[in-house]
Parts: sequence; structure tokens; C-alpha cells
Amino acid sequence: MRDTVGLPPLRPVDRATEVWPGGFVTVHGGRLFVRHVDGAAAPTARADPRPTAVMLHGLGGSSINWTDLGQVLAPRIASFAPDLPGFGLSDPPVDGDYGIDACADTVVGYLEHLVTARGCERVHLLGNSLGGAVAVRVAARRPDLVATLTLISPAFPDLRPRLRRLQFLPLTLVRIPFAGPAGFRLVGSAYPERQVDQTFREILVDPAVMGPVRRQQAIDQAVARAGLQWAPDALAASFNALVRSWIVDAGSAHWGAARAVSAPTRVLWGARDLLVSAGIAPKVVRHIAGSTLTVYGAVGHVAQMERPADVAREVCDLVCRGY
Repeated sequence: MRDTVGLPPLRPVDRATEVWPGGFVTVHGGRLFVRHVDGAAAPTARADPRPTAVMLHGLGGSSINWTDLGQVLAPRIASFAPDLPGFGLSDPPVDGDYGIDACADTVVGYLEHLVTARGCERVHLLGNSLGGAVAVRVAARRPDLVATLTLISPAFPDLRPRLRRLQFLPLTLVRIPFAGPAGFRLVGSAYPERQVDQTFREILVDPAVMGPVRRQQAIDQAVARAGLQWAPDALAASFNALVRSWIVDAGSAHWGAARAVSAPTRVLWGARDLLVSAGIAPKVVRHIAGSTLTVYGAVGHVAQMERPADVAREVCDLVCRGY
């Protein structure tokens, strides 16, 4: 990694802080809720000399998945994390399209807004899981908006049978009229602790690393989501769209987008990812010209949550060149 002498030190990981503050931005007729680190500074401050990063969460996640990484990076990088359409606090897409391309269109619209507001030329784009697949589409289409790309277990086609994925089959049931949404709301409001603990077990090797504050924040978000009318459909429709994108033409749209990426790219993966196997990581790197791969040993699907300090060093090495 490059010498970081002269750069402000990264913050230590502190899992007892509040989630980032945020607000709504209107993009393509719908509202995106976007969080930003360091609420005392205006998110659109043109005087901010730090590089600008935008972080995209995965399926079923939200902007709070980036809390620790963004705070570690804050002395060097100004980070923004939108809730993708239909997730977190963001409105569902106006046209009801939860496909990856439609999501990428929304992210492009947000990036256009952000670079104008902050007076920066391009952003440093990070994506995890579904957000990683979306980030690749954005970088392929709009290289003028993306300076660098960091992908954390991106949801690229991995069609090998995995028993753990059977847990996602009930997602298709939440679209059953009346009964499906009612069941979703019941689980989220009556059993949010169980829901969060199960999710943590699937995406993290050691759920205890998140600590009680981060766990409670995730529980609070689950309760809030249970009260949103569109939340069940958003989860099911996004899952179905992702699965279709893997199957249609063997996921050719994913691999074609990867080949079109020109931004400097780092791919980070957990060796013990239960959802998208690290076995496909070399293929992803082969398709993105000049990209590099780092695999973390005892890490699952969300390295930015499990090992934020290590991921921050990788991001800084890529982003802070010339800073």
C-alpha cells in the first residue's frame, strides 16, 4: 500500500456511536434517504477538501450497513450512503421497477445531483452485494461520474447450489395479497430481535463483533421497516429481480458491465461468505481490467461491517492517491 505520511489518521472503530444523520433527496420523482458522516458539516459543502465517496448497500440492507466504515474514513473521505429505492427510509421506485438497471439509473441521478452540489468532478463508488452489482452498472455506463470502484462481495452470478440460500425462498411469499405483507409486519414488529439475529448469523462470521448498540440500531430499523406499506414488496421484488439477472443468458449483463468498467477497482471478499461464494471472485477480477482482489479469511458477506478498519485501509489506498 502507498505511504500515508501527511494524511490525517483514520478514526478507530467505535461501535457505540449513533447512526449517521441524513435527509431526503428527490431523484426521478422519488425520494431517496441519504445519510452522511459528520452531521455538523453540510453534506453539500463545496469547501470540503476531502474526496467524496458514495456507498451502496445490499439486498435487505440499508445505509446503516456503512456506519462504521464511513466513520473510520471520515478524516480523509466524506462518505454518503443512500438507502436504495424501497429500502431503509427511501420511497419505492415510482414505476415499481426493482431491477438492477433501474436501480442504477436512480443512483446515476443521485450522483449527478451530488457532484453538482459538492462541486466535485467524480465520486468514489463502493458497493456491497446487490449494491456492488448496481455499482458496476453505474461505473460501466457513466465513467465520467466514477473515479474509483470498491466492490465488497458483489452479487454476481453464482448458481452453484448452496443450502443456505433456501432461507430466501420465503421472500417470494411476502407478495401474496394480505397474508404475505401481514406476516412481514408481524415478524418485523413482534420478533425484530429474532429477525436481526438470524440475519447477522448469515452475513457475519462472528455476530458478536457488532456489539449491543449496532444490534439495537438494526432492530430499530427492522421495526421501522415493518411499518412501511411497500417494504414487503420491495424485498421480494428486488430478490426476484436479482435471481432473474443471474439466470437470463447466464448473467451475461453482469459480466458485460464488468468488462466495460474503466475505473480503478478493488474487489474485497470474505472467504466465509455464505451468500455469494468467494469462489467467483477471481472471475469478477478477470472481467474488470486492472482490478485487484483481497480475500479476508474469517469474514462473511459484509466485510465493511465485520472488518471496517481493514476495509478502510484498502479504500484509502485506492482513493487517496494524490490527496
